[in-house]
Amino acid sequence: MSAAEQSEVVGARSVGPPPVPVDLRLAAAAVGAWGVAFLATGRPDLLVWGFAGSALLLLVVLGVLRRTGRGARVALVLVAATLVLFSVCLQHSRSTAGGVEELAERRVSGEFSAVVTADPHALPTRRDGEPPRVVLDVRLTSLDARGATRELAAPATVFAVAERWRDVRWGDRVTFRGRLGTADPGERSVVVVSVGDLVRTDRPTGLLELSETLRTGLREAVSGRSADVRGLLPGLVVGDTSALPPDLEAAMRSVGLTHLTAVSGSNTTLVVGFLVLAASWAGFGRRSRLVVAGVGLVGFVVLARPEPSVLRAAVMGGVGMAGLAAGRPTRGIPVVAAAALVLLVADPWLAREFGFVLSVLATTALVLLARPWAERLTRAGVPRVVAYAVAVPVAAQAVCGPVVALLQPAVNVVSVPANIAVAPAVGPATVLGLAATLLSPVWPAGAAVVAWPAGWCAAWIAAVARAAAQAPTSVAVPPGVAGALVVALLTLLVLGAVAAVLRWRHGPGRRWPALALVLVLSAALLVRCAPRWGGPAGPWPPPDWLVVGCDVGQGDAVVLRSGPRAAVLVDAGPDDVLVGGCLDRLGVDRLDAVVLTHFHADHVGGLAGALAGREVGLVHVSPLAVEPAAGRVREQAGSTPVVPLTAGDTGAAGAVTWTVLGPEPEAARVRAPDSAQVNDSSLVLLADVRGVRVLLTGDAERDEQRAVLARWPAGVVADVVKVAHHGSPTQVPQLYATARPRVALVEVGAVNDYGHPAASTLDVLAATDARVLRTDTGGDVAVAGTASTLRTLERGPDPREAERRARYGSG
Repeated sequence: MSAAEQSEVVGARSVGPPPVPVDLRLAAAAVGAWGVAFLATGRPDLLVWGFAGSALLLLVVLGVLRRTGRGARVALVLVAATLVLFSVCLQHSRSTAGGVEELAERRVSGEFSAVVTADPHALPTRRDGEPPRVVLDVRLTSLDARGATRELAAPATVFAVAERWRDVRWGDRVTFRGRLGTADPGERSVVVVSVGDLVRTDRPTGLLELSETLRTGLREAVSGRSADVRGLLPGLVVGDTSALPPDLEAAMRSVGLTHLTAVSGSNTTLVVGFLVLAASWAGFGRRSRLVVAGVGLVGFVVLARPEPSVLRAAVMGGVGMAGLAAGRPTRGIPVVAAAALVLLVADPWLAREFGFVLSVLATTALVLLARPWAERLTRAGVPRVVAYAVAVPVAAQAVCGPVVALLQPAVNVVSVPANIAVAPAVGPATVLGLAATLLSPVWPAGAAVVAWPAGWCAAWIAAVARAAAQAPTSVAVPPGVAGALVVALLTLLVLGAVAAVLRWRHGPGRRWPALALVLVLSAALLVRCAPRWGGPAGPWPPPDWLVVGCDVGQGDAVVLRSGPRAAVLVDAGPDDVLVGGCLDRLGVDRLDAVVLTHFHADHVGGLAGALAGREVGLVHVSPLAVEPAAGRVREQAGSTPVVPLTAGDTGAAGAVTWTVLGPEPEAARVRAPDSAQVNDSSLVLLADVRGVRVLLTGDAERDEQRAVLARWPAGVVADVVKVAHHGSPTQVPQLYATARPRVALVEVGAVNDYGHPAASTLDVLAATDARVLRTDTGGDVAVAGTASTLRTLERGPDPREAERRARYGSG
């Protein structure tokens, strides 16, 4: 290239306005407010001192600012923090008025009045014969107990029998009888309520009544379509997932499509953008179009329920539109920060919600990265429409991926292609679905006609989700911060490779770095850390496995290796196919013993599948025989002896030995036990597998855990602990501190409405420095090696079994 040509190229590259610097002042204030909100909502006992200290420090900084003119940014951060602390103080004081927390500690019963603030969601049954249950959020307004009435304003989580609560909807005023209980620290709800009878329901009128009519109209407009369409289209339009098939929900979760059914900024952007476009076609001026957008946004919030997530989506959706409309995307950063700051001041508990984190990050990616990336692709020759269809999900995935890894330590390499594949269908499905919704009250037949093509779009999205979930492309990463760092590194590799490839046309010297990056990335993904992270190459299971936690959904099934093709099975999960498949993969032909810790369905429901085609030595059971489950166990065992165990008993099977630490023989004498008593009758074993000690706790709750702790062998530690009751909050930290496990195994379903594993339980495990293995995120998990060289491996969730696993914990 001649000097003149080089000068021309340089001059061409310099054309255009200089880059606009990114304004991070409000971003710093938003981050500071976020941290303060997170800490303050978890420690309400320190609120007054925190607010006083923040206000005092703010006064000092303002004084310095007035004298020296310095410290404006610090003052801005302190203003944001002080506003958040004031909001937390005000809302916490209002929520706990009437002494509701003290009443909860005393487990007071009475008649409550409340306003429903979230639609009910179904809960799985805990044991045979138990009626279906639901969970929902309410705001308690009064309590009539012991002849006195207290006025309340307490957000609460309600657990109730589903029979009369299924038809309760957001905005209803309800009266019911129930008993108060305490909530976990940091939760939005200050109490929980176990409900007895629903006394009365008063339906709302006006806009709320119209909202429910419209939602019902949409469900009726697609009533004749497939189950996928009936469940998915209302979710796409208004976030109504009440009819979404559990297996489709699991498939969408595994490939990163669940954001489509959560009312998000993209929903509001599509809806409001459509209204603005229609107003433009109708000849409305700029100001009139803004009015139409504002009215449409408010109307959509009412239609989709003004819950915190929807309000967040409305604000962020508006920001997303502003960012995409802006000529320079960096201008969107202050707007995003301002929106986040307003939301945190209005609702500080958002700081603890992953949904809020992902919403802010996705919106930031939209306004900061999507446009320049799309323009870069366009300059490289990619059609503009395709460039934006690729840039938007890639930008969101790049920014949100590390955070998602904290929730689910796995990366599915088809997530971005799946999002790109469904992108053309999301807009038409949402807009046509909204049109059908608005048309349904006045012309139901016309609404069904309009909903028909929207249903095709929804069916395409469902088909993509199911097909992508079947592909063995889930890559496991380490849990926690390490996994987030791995995902961030992989993301940088991808972006670096793409950037290098796009620069090929500027000179052949750039090809080799690009190819090297592509090869490194391909090797990292094709070797597939899943089904294991850090394990040996080769098929599952590892050849020297000792303990395996089977992924049976919301249930327990732990396998202890007792011989080359033999094992001891502790619990059989809720499903015969799931537990049978796990044993088949391990090559187990003989069960030297089966131990059923107690008779709840999520521990004995799969027994037939475990026994099928295998020799069985003995079946050991809890001394508390709960019918009819105990009768079915005896029937399925056939001629195999069924022997109860109690504290003090010992046993051996092949290479496995055990000592029973609970329950006491008196457990057999309990009559008409409730669920907690059945849990506390769980067999608790301290087993030895080739020198590796394993503590198996069943669903033991606090009472039995304390009893086990009282009889714990002096000086003994457990290498592996099966965490009690799927990681529920009913744990005794001292038991885990005494056991000092190196590995903690949590048998829990990816789809469960109990909130398992509880954050408080994970904190207890973190205090022991144990490596936590979770079947919801790791699939089948294994402990292998020897006592001196213990290591852990994960098979990874199997999407082909997602439907079966989801049956036992969906809500």
